[in-house]
Amino acid sequence: MSDKNKVVKFHRQIHINIAGIICFIIFIYIVFHIFTYMTAENISIYEVKQGTIVTQNHYQALALRKEKIYNLDQEGYIYYLAGNKTKVGKKSPVYILDQKGDIVSAMKNNESNFENLDAGDVSDLEMQIKSYINDYDGVNFYKVNTFKNNLSDSLSQMYNQEAIDAQNEKIETAAKNGTFFTYKAKRPGLVVYSIDGYENVTTKNFTAELFDSSKLNVINLRSREKCSAKEAAYKLITSEKWNMVIPVSEEAVEVLKDMSVIEIEFSEDNARTWCKCKLKEQAGTNYLILTLDDSMERYADSRFVPVDLLLDERAGLKIPNSAIVEKTFFAVPKDYFFKGNDSKSEGLLKKDIENGNSFFNTTIYYETEDSYYIDSEYFEQGDVIIHPDSSEIYVIGTDKATLSGVYNVNKGYTVFKQIEIIYQNEDYTIVKTGTDYGISLYDRIVLQGDKVKENDVLR
Repeated sequence: MSDKNKVVKFHRQIHINIAGIICFIIFIYIVFHIFTYMTAENISIYEVKQGTIVTQNHYQALALRKEKIYNLDQEGYIYYLAGNKTKVGKKSPVYILDQKGDIVSAMKNNESNFENLDAGDVSDLEMQIKSYINDYDGVNFYKVNTFKNNLSDSLSQMYNQEAIDAQNEKIETAAKNGTFFTYKAKRPGLVVYSIDGYENVTTKNFTAELFDSSKLNVINLRSREKCSAKEAAYKLITSEKWNMVIPVSEEAVEVLKDMSVIEIEFSEDNARTWCKCKLKEQAGTNYLILTLDDSMERYADSRFVPVDLLLDERAGLKIPNSAIVEKTFFAVPKDYFFKGNDSKSEGLLKKDIENGNSFFNTTIYYETEDSYYIDSEYFEQGDVIIHPDSSEIYVIGTDKATLSGVYNVNKGYTVFKQIEIIYQNEDYTIVKTGTDYGISLYDRIVLQGDKVKENDVLR
């Protein structure tokens, strides 16, 4: 019976969870690689492509002309005879002055009678309105006044002779009484009926403040009722030759510095013309001065003229600026290179008194007329090389040169490739295609050039 009450204890077996251990190892592995990735510098690769860089070439040009303002010599009411932006000869009638104002008032009232307009007049007015609507610019409000003035001038010209004929008897009587006068141009020119205070500005005395078109104050001389003596009567442009001045960036200066003539396009009507050009630096700002001898009439009453500079596009291999680095090389005379040890590539013979002279195949990164450029792969500053055909020696590092280039990674490791820069802006560079020792279309280069060095292996 005692044997039945005896309890026998067995040792508990330990079961190892293999699957759990494997999952834990995988988890640690993943965490390690995530940490390594997050803390390591990420190197991006860029594929070289054909591309262009176009310089921003749309500008608001400040128009400067030879302008003279003619003032009234007495007070009265003006009625203009010559149309705005029309050419007049010396002694051509420009305006009449009515001291009492009743004749001018009657002539202006006649202009409001639209029943007298024929089909051709109506068509001309419609074209002006459509042109303004198509070119409307909500920023440059001064164009509204220009449009209004042009429309008013067109109406005046349509009714001019009819209005004079209708008041002919009153005009003759007022002229005899000395209250009605006709004023004629004192010299040939183009008549303009607006002033803005810029009339005496030239290419020699302009200032940076004048280029703010929002501050332009254009006075319409035809909108006045009674005029006082000494007030402006009209403006006369006395030369076909005129200038446009444009503030330009340092980047644009590099493109324009060797140009003496340039083709431009007027944005309002897409008309093109060639003009002389020159750069001027004033008070720390660069300006482009354009000189024209045509197109003046079309923009005679516009102080700011929108234009496009028609510059050539710069085409080639387009690469980001971040990929470009500079590297210093040893410049070694070409006649020290030769093919040795049955090598198909050229190299240099290094002088070594203790261990014997050694031949090294060197990578050539660039060449000039007299030298090849090599790096420090096999040679250091002060190493001596021997001329293959004489006992002459050359000390490495005697001549050095710095090249601009990128790191090519076509083979999985970085190789410096020299580039020839054609044009560059803030973000991209256009480099010459087909250069020796350079890059080619579809080459793969390091985007962050300053993060790697020669022969780095990229994963």
